[in-house]
Amino acid sequence: MVKINMQKKNAKLCIITTVSASIKAFYKGQIEALNKAGFTTTVVCANDEKLKELIPAETRYYPVRLSRKINPLRDAKAIYQLYKLFRKEKFDIVQYSTPKASLLGAIAAFLAKAPIRIYILWGLYYTGQKGMKRFVFKFFEKIICKLSNEIIPISHEMVDFALSEGLGKRAKYEVMLNGSACGVDLEEFTPEKWESSRNRIRDNTTIPEYAIVVGTVARLTGDKGINELVRAFDAICNKIPLLYLLLVGEQEDKDRLLPSTEQIIRHNTRIKVVGWQINTPPYYAAMDIFCLPTYREGFGEVNLEAQAMGLPVVSTNVIGPRESVENNKTGFLVDSKSYEALITPLKNLANDSQLRKDMGQAGRNRIEQMFDRKDMIKAVVEHRLNLLKNADKSND
Repeated sequence: MVKINMQKKNAKLCIITTVSASIKAFYKGQIEALNKAGFTTTVVCANDEKLKELIPAETRYYPVRLSRKINPLRDAKAIYQLYKLFRKEKFDIVQYSTPKASLLGAIAAFLAKAPIRIYILWGLYYTGQKGMKRFVFKFFEKIICKLSNEIIPISHEMVDFALSEGLGKRAKYEVMLNGSACGVDLEEFTPEKWESSRNRIRDNTTIPEYAIVVGTVARLTGDKGINELVRAFDAICNKIPLLYLLLVGEQEDKDRLLPSTEQIIRHNTRIKVVGWQINTPPYYAAMDIFCLPTYREGFGEVNLEAQAMGLPVVSTNVIGPRESVENNKTGFLVDSKSYEALITPLKNLANDSQLRKDMGQAGRNRIEQMFDRKDMIKAVVEHRLNLLKNADKSND
């Protein structure tokens, strides 16, 4: 193992994700804190020129041609490009998250003999697959876990599940505080700050001021449960006056919505789609109920954000949401892949303003107590510094 000494030099830390959206969503404040703690940081992801404007000026940005799709030739080139970067820069810590970046990053970092290789486990993609795809993607996960020194899942329950699936050894696993990818910025996600945005967003989307709005912030894909959400809404909207659905997100090339779902969206005038938004608090402010009926999830960061904004949450009883939502107190957890399971909690919340208020307040209190981003950032920085200290001791 290469000796590392923070007193002699700034330790070099590299953060890899497949696309820049992950950096924008989950690393706000964290990179700045790592820099302040004495690290020299580098960000690696697919090319996005605008990312340079969003990360600290002293943080280097290194674009690599990464894609969520499997492309053996392109992926091999990316591994070689990453390997050359790691050999040249001699990073003390390489940390990677998202499936493709983690696989290629783990291989390249291992080959380059990076001393500390951290897998930030945000979710297990293979659990949403079947047949050969499930086998192949699970095999990839085993490779990542084998080549990593440290595995940091974003939920406690995922540790036991991953171990039961044969993914690494328990000694490698550690969850930061109460879990989640990054906690919640409570100064940004606060209802009072965005109160004036409620009617502005509704005006822009032609939603009446006194409507009850069910909303989500997610990729508009099958595994996020959007097919079920749209179908459930379509089944109940005519029975509840002024009930609307606000979809904040956009479709992707893979796992697109069913044609029947797209048809409902086109023809139901009470469904509003506003695309992907970099600034989401105003859209939460326009909602009354938040719903994420996901099939699989690392944790459910948007569930935390919605609760911070005082919204009751309807989500699914799967790994991640089970820790991000307190069932029957801050929201309701229902079976996944079932539009029928969504109907009763959505109807109950839509018809009971006091229930919405009570659950929303309970959710806000829970986020303040357990998921403050400042606490999470402090824990992450201390964790990385401790890894360096332990690496130094092992070389003494």
